[in-house]
Amino acid sequence: MPNEYAVDIHNWITEKITVARRQIASSEAADKREELGYWNGQLEELLWLRDYFKQQVDLKGFEYYR
Repeated sequence: MPNEYAVDIHNWITEKITVARRQIASSEAADKREELGYWNGQLEELLWLRDYFKQQVDLKGFEYYR
C-alpha cells in the first residue's frame, strides 16, 4: 500500500503538469515567447520530478497517470 503522503505528492505534481500544459497552449496561441519558455521549463522540471518519484517511491497498487 502506498504512503498517502506520496500519493498526494504525485497528485499535486500531476495537477501542476496539467496547468503547465494549459499555459503552454495559451502562450503559443498568444505568441508569448517569454511565457512559453518559462512554462516549457516548468513542465520539464515537473516531468523529471514525477519520473524521479516514480522510480524512488513504492507505489504498488497506485494507478499512475501519464
